[in-house]
Amino acid sequence: MIEVLPGILAENADELREKLFFPGFWQPGMTAHIDILDGTMFGATCFCDATAVRSETAQRAVSTIPNIELHCMVQNPIPIIEQWKSVVPETIRAIIHAEIERPIAPLLDAIHELGIETGVALCPRTSPDILNVLPQLPDRVLIMGVEPGASGKTFLGEPILAKIRRTRSLYPTLTIAVDGGMNAETTQFVSSAGANALVVSSAIWSANRPLDVYQHLTHSPTLPDTHDI
Repeated sequence: MIEVLPGILAENADELREKLFFPGFWQPGMTAHIDILDGTMFGATCFCDATAVRSETAQRAVSTIPNIELHCMVQNPIPIIEQWKSVVPETIRAIIHAEIERPIAPLLDAIHELGIETGVALCPRTSPDILNVLPQLPDRVLIMGVEPGASGKTFLGEPILAKIRRTRSLYPTLTIAVDGGMNAETTQFVSSAGANALVVSSAIWSANRPLDVYQHLTHSPTLPDTHDI
C-alpha cells in the first residue's frame, strides 16, 4: 500500500482551516503535507501560520487534525518549524530543500533535535547524488515533479521518472515521495519508477468526495475520474 499525503497550499487562514478540518476526511494515521512559502526561495508565498490551526482546535473538545508534514520552501526554515512543533504537536516531519543557500546537515540536525523526522526536497534540476555528501541520509527524499511555487502545474515526465529510478538505485531503503502534477496517469508512473509516497493536492480537493479519492489511491497508484466519486 502506497503512502498518500494530501497536500495543502493555503492562500489564507480560512483555506488552511477548511482543509485541515474538512468534515469526515481525516482518519487516524493520516498525514497532511503543508506547503510553507515566504518568497525567499521560489518567489511565491502562502499562508502558513501555525497559530491559525491551534486557535481552531482550541474551540473543539478534541483535536481532529492529522499528523503534519511541513514542506519548507524557505531560506530560514528552523524558526518556522519550531513554531509549528510548539503550537501544533501533531507536527511529525519537516522537509527542507537541497537548493537552500546554507549547509543542509546542520539544519537536519536541528530538525531532529526537535524530535521530528527529516526530509530533503529536490527540485527538477537537482540530482539525488547530492545526498551523498550528507553525514547521514534524511528520513525521506521528496522529488519535485514540477518547479516549486504553485499548485496545478504539469508533471515534467520522463526526466523525473529517471530521477526516481536513479534515487531508488542509490538508496534502496529510502522513502521516496513525489510532489507535483500527481493525477490519474502520473501517480501510476511514479509508483512504477520506485516512489513509495505521493503528495496529492488538486486531485483530492477538487473531487466531490475527497476521502474516496484518498482511499482509492492508498490501495492503487491510479485515480478514477475524481469528479464522479
